Amino acid sequence: MNMITFLAAILTGGLGAYFATRRGRNPYVWFSLGFFFGILGAFAIFFAPKKKGVVKKTAEPRGIQGPLDKFWYYVNSANERVGPMSLVALNATWHQGEISEATLVWHEDLPEWKRLGELTSSP
Repeated sequence: MNMITFLAAILTGGLGAYFATRRGRNPYVWFSLGFFFGILGAFAIFFAPKKKGVVKKTAEPRGIQGPLDKFWYYVNSANERVGPMSLVALNATWHQGEISEATLVWHEDLPEWKRLGELTSSP
Protein backbone atom coordinates (compact mmCIF):
# COMPACT_ATOMS: atom_id res chain seq x y z
CA MET A 1 0.00 0.00 0.00
CA ASN A 2 1.63 3.24 -1.08
CA MET A 3 1.35 6.51 0.82
CA ILE A 4 -1.34 8.07 -1.39
CA THR A 5 -3.56 4.99 -1.11
CA PHE A 6 -3.09 4.94 2.65
CA LEU A 7 -3.98 8.64 2.98
CA ALA A 8 -7.06 8.15 0.78
CA ALA A 9 -8.14 5.24 3.01
CA ILE A 10 -7.73 7.44 6.11
CA LEU A 11 -9.74 10.22 4.45
CA THR A 12 -12.63 7.97 3.41
CA GLY A 13 -12.63 6.34 6.83
CA GLY A 14 -12.82 9.77 8.42
CA LEU A 15 -15.73 10.72 6.17
CA GLY A 16 -17.57 7.55 7.16
CA ALA A 17 -16.95 8.23 10.86
CA TYR A 18 -18.07 11.86 10.50
CA PHE A 19 -21.35 10.99 8.79
CA ALA A 20 -21.96 8.12 11.22
CA THR A 21 -21.54 10.44 14.20
CA ARG A 22 -23.99 12.92 12.71
CA ARG A 23 -26.52 10.10 12.24
CA GLY A 24 -26.09 8.65 15.74
CA ARG A 25 -24.16 5.56 14.63
CA ASN A 26 -20.90 4.02 15.87
CA PRO A 27 -18.08 6.03 14.22
CA TYR A 28 -15.49 3.26 14.67
CA VAL A 29 -17.46 0.78 12.59
CA TRP A 30 -18.06 3.30 9.85
CA PHE A 31 -14.42 4.44 9.87
CA SER A 32 -13.42 0.82 9.26
CA LEU A 33 -15.91 0.48 6.41
CA GLY A 34 -14.64 3.67 4.79
CA PHE A 35 -11.00 2.66 5.31
CA PHE A 36 -11.33 -0.80 3.79
CA PHE A 37 -14.02 -0.19 1.14
CA GLY A 38 -13.17 3.36 0.15
CA ILE A 39 -15.78 5.89 -0.86
CA LEU A 40 -18.45 3.17 -1.17
CA GLY A 41 -17.94 2.20 2.46
CA ALA A 42 -17.93 5.82 3.62
CA PHE A 43 -21.20 6.68 1.90
CA ALA A 44 -22.97 3.42 2.71
CA ILE A 45 -24.18 5.17 5.88
CA PHE A 46 -26.72 6.99 3.73
CA PHE A 47 -28.31 3.65 2.79
CA ALA A 48 -28.33 2.25 6.34
CA PRO A 49 -31.77 2.23 7.96
CA LYS A 50 -32.48 5.17 10.22
CA LYS A 51 -32.24 4.57 13.95
CA LYS A 52 -35.52 4.71 15.78
CA GLY A 53 -35.87 7.24 18.58
CA VAL A 54 -35.79 6.00 22.15
CA VAL A 55 -39.27 5.75 23.61
CA LYS A 56 -39.41 6.77 27.23
CA LYS A 57 -41.34 4.30 29.35
CA THR A 58 -43.94 5.87 31.60
CA ALA A 59 -43.54 3.11 34.19
CA GLU A 60 -40.10 4.40 35.15
CA PRO A 61 -40.49 7.26 37.61
CA ARG A 62 -37.17 8.95 36.89
CA GLY A 63 -34.58 9.05 34.16
CA ILE A 64 -31.01 10.20 33.61
CA GLN A 65 -30.81 13.43 31.65
CA GLY A 66 -27.96 13.83 29.18
CA PRO A 67 -26.83 13.50 25.57
CA LEU A 68 -27.88 10.36 23.71
CA ASP A 69 -24.95 10.52 21.27
CA LYS A 70 -22.13 10.25 23.84
CA PHE A 71 -20.39 7.29 25.41
CA TRP A 72 -21.10 7.06 29.16
CA TYR A 73 -18.97 5.54 31.92
CA TYR A 74 -19.56 4.83 35.60
CA VAL A 75 -17.47 3.72 38.58
CA ASN A 76 -18.69 0.42 40.08
CA SER A 77 -18.51 -0.73 43.70
CA ALA A 78 -15.03 -2.21 43.12
CA ASN A 79 -13.86 1.29 42.07
CA GLU A 80 -13.44 0.18 38.44
CA ARG A 81 -14.51 2.24 35.45
CA VAL A 82 -17.28 0.54 33.44
CA GLY A 83 -18.11 1.58 29.88
CA PRO A 84 -18.44 2.83 27.29
CA MET A 85 -22.20 2.49 27.15
CA SER A 86 -25.13 4.44 25.78
CA LEU A 87 -27.39 6.62 27.91
CA VAL A 88 -30.16 4.08 27.37
CA ALA A 89 -27.94 1.28 28.73
CA LEU A 90 -26.91 3.44 31.69
CA ASN A 91 -30.57 4.14 32.46
CA ALA A 92 -31.34 0.41 32.29
CA THR A 93 -28.41 -0.35 34.61
CA TRP A 94 -29.72 2.20 37.10
CA HIS A 95 -33.32 0.95 36.98
CA GLN A 96 -32.11 -2.65 37.46
CA GLY A 97 -30.45 -1.54 40.69
CA GLU A 98 -26.86 -2.23 39.63
CA ILE A 99 -25.92 1.42 40.26
CA SER A 100 -27.38 4.06 42.57
CA GLU A 101 -27.73 7.83 42.68
CA ALA A 102 -24.38 7.95 44.54
CA THR A 103 -22.55 6.29 41.60
CA LEU A 104 -20.06 8.50 39.73
CA VAL A 105 -20.80 8.89 36.00
CA TRP A 106 -19.06 10.69 33.14
CA HIS A 107 -19.27 11.40 29.40
CA GLU A 108 -16.97 13.48 27.21
CA ASP A 109 -18.96 16.71 27.57
CA LEU A 110 -18.71 16.68 31.38
CA PRO A 111 -15.66 18.46 32.82
CA GLU A 112 -15.53 16.04 35.77
CA TRP A 113 -17.23 12.93 37.17
CA LYS A 114 -20.68 13.61 38.67
CA ARG A 115 -22.94 11.71 41.00
CA LEU A 116 -25.78 10.04 39.11
CA GLY A 117 -28.30 11.79 41.35
CA GLU A 118 -27.22 15.15 39.91
CA LEU A 119 -28.27 14.04 36.43
CA THR A 120 -31.67 12.52 37.22
CA SER A 121 -35.04 14.18 37.01
CA SER A 122 -38.70 13.42 37.43
CA PRO A 123 -40.78 12.83 34.29
